[in-house]
Amino acid sequence: MEGTTHPTRRTASTRPIVVLVLCGAFLIALVVGVIALILSNLRHQAIEQSKQQLLATATVLARQAARDFQSIDLIEANLIEYMETLAIVSDELYARAMVGRGIHLMLKDKISGFPHIGAVMLVGADGELINSSQVWPTPPLNFAGQDYFEALKANPRLSSMLGRPVRDRQTGVWTIYFARKFRGSNGEFLGLVVGTVASQYFEDSFGTLSRGTYESTALLRDDGVVLARYPHIDSIIGKSLVRSLPHGMTQRSGSGVAQQRDVADDSERLIAEARLPNLPINLTASTTVAAALADWRTEAGYLIGLTIVLVVAIGGTGAVVVQFFRRQSIQLDSTLNNLSQGVCMYDEHRRLILCNDRYAEMFQLPHELTTPGTALRDIFDHQVSQGLHPGSGPDEYFRGMMAIITAREPASTVTEFADGRAMVAVFRPAPGGGFVTTVEDITEQKRAEKRIAHIAHHDSLTGLHNRAAFSDYLATTIDETLRAAGTFAILCLDLDRFKEVNDLYGHLVGDALLREVARRLQAVAEGAFLARVGGDEFIVITVGDAQTAAVDQLAQHLKTALSGDIEITGRQLRIGLSIGIASCPVDGTDPAILLANADMALYRAKAEGRDTIRFFEADMAAQLRDRRELQHDLQSALANDELRLDYQPLAKSDGEIVGFEALVRWHHPSRGVVSPGIFIPLTEESGQIVAMGEWILRAACREAASWPNRLQISVNLSPMQFRNDDIVRLVHETLIETGLDAGRLELEITEGVLIDDFSRAVSILRRLKSLGVRIALDDFGTGYSSMSYLQAFPFDMIKIDRSFISNLERSAQSKALLRGVIGLARGLELPVTAEGVETRAQLNVLISAGCDLVQGFLIGRPASIDGYAEVVGRPASPERRGLPASRTLKA
Repeated sequence: MEGTTHPTRRTASTRPIVVLVLCGAFLIALVVGVIALILSNLRHQAIEQSKQQLLATATVLARQAARDFQSIDLIEANLIEYMETLAIVSDELYARAMVGRGIHLMLKDKISGFPHIGAVMLVGADGELINSSQVWPTPPLNFAGQDYFEALKANPRLSSMLGRPVRDRQTGVWTIYFARKFRGSNGEFLGLVVGTVASQYFEDSFGTLSRGTYESTALLRDDGVVLARYPHIDSIIGKSLVRSLPHGMTQRSGSGVAQQRDVADDSERLIAEARLPNLPINLTASTTVAAALADWRTEAGYLIGLTIVLVVAIGGTGAVVVQFFRRQSIQLDSTLNNLSQGVCMYDEHRRLILCNDRYAEMFQLPHELTTPGTALRDIFDHQVSQGLHPGSGPDEYFRGMMAIITAREPASTVTEFADGRAMVAVFRPAPGGGFVTTVEDITEQKRAEKRIAHIAHHDSLTGLHNRAAFSDYLATTIDETLRAAGTFAILCLDLDRFKEVNDLYGHLVGDALLREVARRLQAVAEGAFLARVGGDEFIVITVGDAQTAAVDQLAQHLKTALSGDIEITGRQLRIGLSIGIASCPVDGTDPAILLANADMALYRAKAEGRDTIRFFEADMAAQLRDRRELQHDLQSALANDELRLDYQPLAKSDGEIVGFEALVRWHHPSRGVVSPGIFIPLTEESGQIVAMGEWILRAACREAASWPNRLQISVNLSPMQFRNDDIVRLVHETLIETGLDAGRLELEITEGVLIDDFSRAVSILRRLKSLGVRIALDDFGTGYSSMSYLQAFPFDMIKIDRSFISNLERSAQSKALLRGVIGLARGLELPVTAEGVETRAQLNVLISAGCDLVQGFLIGRPASIDGYAEVVGRPASPERRGLPASRTLKA
């Protein structure tokens, strides 16, 4: 309403948005915390796994190095035992006994099986080299001053020692010396047996297990002197590296893993240490912490990326949802106020919470009644003051509404107000004791429903009741009649010749004629129920007096109403009315049976000449059953070889037979020969004419193709065969299969072929004609539009119906019509065939009129082709020899 302020309503609270934001923040924190915990756990696992691998590597290499040193120790012990057997008791004797070349060769032989041992040397008490496996003659070398020499000489309790690596000044190779003390019988120091091994040997061995430069392996004495290291760092070999014992190692076991900074390259490393058994040597294997965590960093990158994605997704989703709720709050106002329905919400105290503009408009509420807190009673009182209540009164209306609200169950009501409006109100209880109501104005819907109800039960063309209304009325009338022990009659009406009018003048004229027929029938129906149930079918039900005389009088009045000419759009049209009548309860009390009996009476009326009235009789049911039995038997007639073809000759006026027409005959196993006039209509009703027509065409063409004489063969086509394009394919296939010349085949059609769909039928006829066959128009002159058909299609022949021929002898009018038709055909250059020629007088009239061909009993009766064997060029059978197959006609 113009100038009206929108009602104030409660908007959505911001609390859900705050809760949503807090939930989003918690979810993000939870995701970050879980991912951090996972990363920490994975890092710890990566470090521990690397430690285990390092310790395993150190242990394996320590055992290998121990075996190498033990082989030197074994050789040295063996040499000392050998010298003890020589009873060397002084250093002078030691020097003289072990100086020869034989000793050199023995020493060389001792180490030949140990490629890692560089040399074995015998050193005297003064440090002079006595003999060596390395070179001969023995070079003058003195080992006095070496750490291992001085230590073993000075310390009586020390039996062996590993010396510092010494670098060869010429080759630069670092050599490790392992010395064992040689004592006299009294324990005096006689000298040393020294074995050497190159530091590079161990470094090469360590390198085979290294996975990269980030890993290192080293041999160290207990005092920290570096014996060998891979990767090689020349500056630290032989140096003592000050180191603390790694956490987790014990002095006794000398094994463990720790994380500390490497003194050699100052990198943070994981260092595993293993002690060589029975040797003052430790082996360390290490890798950088960065290398140990390489795979972890890759996994961490993926997890961090996933975390970022999740955080962005959660944050983005939260932002979208928050924005959505904000928009929803705004849109709710807009939506409510743009609904076509009125919406209102009340609390548990029946006070208004909100309502939209449509609700206020529908009930003409002022602004003060649309504000929150308004009592429901005040709104009802305002409605009453505006006259917005049903005809039952405001009090009953208010009590009904309150009963629905109090019940707290979903409900809906339809109310028609005094001002003519109809509204539907839907009630829904709300949590907390309130309720929501939606109100919709259905005034137009109610009017539409009434119109639809009228359309659903009335014919749109004539305004009469339709079949649905008739079915309802018939069922109701039967029930009421049986309860009241009364009677009523049902009259089935069918317009005669309406189809011809519709086809000739078009549907517009046909529709106008139906409207005029309905008007006339309604005028004389005297209040009886009248319905149009089909194209040209009507039904009348008259209640109260179903006596034959009274019903017959009504039927006569109905028939009289349509007698004579009916003027439609300036045309004088003439139709008839056939009526079938059945009464209740005499002829049936079931709607279907009663209607079927009336239909049987109508069928009898149309069969007996149309434009007649017939009451249902009991024998009609028997006749209907007989028709149905024939239809059933027809279904198997073709399969049981009960059909055959007879052939009737066509002759020129001089008597020369030029062809035959194929006519189907049915030999019923129990009924005998059934007339084509009976079974052909039945096949057309049931659709069996299509299969039968195909059989007739193929059989006739096959027979004609076998004749020595090239005579014409004529075959009739049914209108039903033209309802699909298969007829063209069928004719083409038949000509190919039988080998019949297309020019010898003549297809006869009636006007019924052209009536259903003229343009389509003409299209099919043109396609047939293109195959080379001839097209003849049969029963010419019996319809309204024969002349127009001759103009629309170039037929090859017209056949005059027998109804024109039968009266030629006694009717001058028939002769005049005959001459007119033949004259028309001459003008169109069409040959003419006269059917039904039975007397010579008829033949003489036809000859004088110039008819081209004749057909009838005078020429020859339909018979098996064997009866015309000589005509078709076959030898006559012995039993028929001497009997003429046909007559010779002379003028």
